[in-house]
Amino acid sequence: MTGLRQTLAIARREAGAFFAAPIAPIVAVLFLVVEGFSFFAVVRVLADPRRPAPYGAVLRTHFGGTFLYWAFMFFVVAALTMRLVAEERRSGTWELLRTAPVSSAAIVTGKWLGALAAYLGLWSLTLAHVAILVWLAPVEARPDWGPVVTAYLGVAVTGGSALAIGVLGSSLARSQMVAAALTFVGLLLLLLVGLLPELAPETLARAPWLARVAGAVDVRRHMDDFARGIVDTRHLWIHAALAAVALVAAAVAITVERRPRERPAGALGVALTAAVAILSGVEVARHPLRLDATSAGVYTLEPGTRELLAEVRAPVTLLVLTAGRPEFADLYDEVLELVRRFQVAAPPGMVRVDSLDPALDPGRIEALAGDLALSPEELAGGGAVVVTSGGRTRAVALLDMAAFTDAGDGGRLAWFRGEEALAAALLEVTDPDRPAVCFATAHGELPLDAEEGDVDITRLVATLGRDGFASQPLSSFLSTVPASCAVLAIVGPRRPLSADEAKVVAAHLARGGRVLLAAGEGTVGLEEALHARGVELHQAIVVDPEAEIGAPGVWATLNGYGDHPVAAGFRGRRLTIWHQPRWVATRPAGPVSAWPLVQSSPGSWAESAPSPGQLRSRTAPSQGDARGPLPIAVAAEDNTSGARLVVFGAARSFATGELERNGAANDALLSRSVAWLTGRSKRLGIGPKTPEQLRVTLTAAGERRLFWGCVVVLPALAGVLGVALVWARRRRGP
Repeated sequence: MTGLRQTLAIARREAGAFFAAPIAPIVAVLFLVVEGFSFFAVVRVLADPRRPAPYGAVLRTHFGGTFLYWAFMFFVVAALTMRLVAEERRSGTWELLRTAPVSSAAIVTGKWLGALAAYLGLWSLTLAHVAILVWLAPVEARPDWGPVVTAYLGVAVTGGSALAIGVLGSSLARSQMVAAALTFVGLLLLLLVGLLPELAPETLARAPWLARVAGAVDVRRHMDDFARGIVDTRHLWIHAALAAVALVAAAVAITVERRPRERPAGALGVALTAAVAILSGVEVARHPLRLDATSAGVYTLEPGTRELLAEVRAPVTLLVLTAGRPEFADLYDEVLELVRRFQVAAPPGMVRVDSLDPALDPGRIEALAGDLALSPEELAGGGAVVVTSGGRTRAVALLDMAAFTDAGDGGRLAWFRGEEALAAALLEVTDPDRPAVCFATAHGELPLDAEEGDVDITRLVATLGRDGFASQPLSSFLSTVPASCAVLAIVGPRRPLSADEAKVVAAHLARGGRVLLAAGEGTVGLEEALHARGVELHQAIVVDPEAEIGAPGVWATLNGYGDHPVAAGFRGRRLTIWHQPRWVATRPAGPVSAWPLVQSSPGSWAESAPSPGQLRSRTAPSQGDARGPLPIAVAAEDNTSGARLVVFGAARSFATGELERNGAANDALLSRSVAWLTGRSKRLGIGPKTPEQLRVTLTAAGERRLFWGCVVVLPALAGVLGVALVWARRRRGP
């Protein structure tokens, strides 16, 4: 207890000495000027209607988001600690303190606590900024208090370790200026270590251990997590370890100053402290906790996701392609946080997270874009997460994880479904079952094996295999569709199915079966069964001159996708090309629900061909032709039996040669259709999670008042109060 009382007495003495020192008002004024300007800049962004509302904690950039924050923080720490020991040596009071019955540990710890109290006292003045933000915010959208509290916790944690380094610098120096320089340089070096991944990525690629060290001590990332509402036990340990080692080293430094013979023992003590810190850190890193303080639980995985991750038994790789477009940078921080939580929640070693900067490896981006049926521009600009396990691959693009409002609202984030999208992709690549897609082969369908002329569907089969489906031929189904067939696929029949086969297909649907049809030219023999399921397969060809890409009747679409889960994610992002597609209409059919998947533009029409492959006119519709937009692909579901059906009106659009020549995503669309047919695209019950967003209204006059209040008036008041305290203390005398 005596040691504790001594420590607290020294802490009170140091805190009081700082607030009574002439430098205190100066430091307080400078501190509030810089912090006030930073807060003013944040509010200007929140009030600017030309910019999207920031998503995530609204004060995130205010707490550690700029280099200015760190540079000025180091200055404040150096100013607070430079006098702790060095000034006492200069004034002659150091010898009096050292001859008193007080241990070196009590002296060092007390001075550190006193400096920490003064540091937190300065930061407490910025609570006025929080009050101003609450006053400016709409009543229905107050700031989330969780990230605000954790941000101030981060200020205390990072400040504590920095002040410990400052105490060490002051213990080693003979003058205040040298102590301040040692502290500032030491803290700057610590910051630069965390910057190594950005400053020397090639070097770190050859030294993974150095990359891990740099990531662990990146104080910018630590403070960013605190400001977002995340408390990571690894960050707490890093700063506790830094403070402990620095304070022990400072205690050793002032001890050996009077007793040089204890230098070896002191060095050993510092080394042992560092070793204990490192070993305990390894254990903390093995079992990290990332606590979520946001009110909406933005960073908390749903129970279903945690159960899915706990059951992962095959290695999974999450390759994060970082966003190149600056407006997506903040959103990608949410994605990176999500994949890290996936990694922590899975069994050790089961989930590996890699990252790839598209700008550094454009060749790999081109290859991935081709494999995943995504455009290189989307991968490089928007980014994606590629989920791979056991030869199966699924890509989740950024725009599959989030939705934005119209540009008129500044492109504001409407919702974030990254957890649901990544969990669904993980489920697909790790599911041990490989549902069988049985391709009919007895009616001249496009073959599964490679043939001369590229009229096969080998690329489609490869895409299905990559997405976890097994493709197999089915030469006959005269009596029944085999139970092993999760989906019966009929792609490009040249001859119609027989009446008996049509009855088998109808019975299969009546039992809740799943059928995929990609019609070729002429009748297919299933028109009656389709009619009963709310689908009309017409002979007319849909002509879309506005979207044609050269060949007669061949047109492309980028936006003509329906709202069905199969196709909605393609809208505005994935190009599909259609070769003289047939009109596939929907109609009311009792308990059957039907949705268009792909449709033509409003300027299109359905034209009857005099013979297969020939069109009468491509310039204008004839009298009686149905006008666009017209569906050419439809999904239907029987709400009673559970039967599902997908019909495409253009089988040739899935031929390998056409896909490779055009780089279209038709095979990806069909694979998504199979996923829906088999139920593998079902939602996991994970709702959207929208990070905190705040927009404030600020007039030009209000902006001027805010600037003067935060940058001038508040610092001036603090300065006047500080001068008054110094004067009052000096009048009372020592």
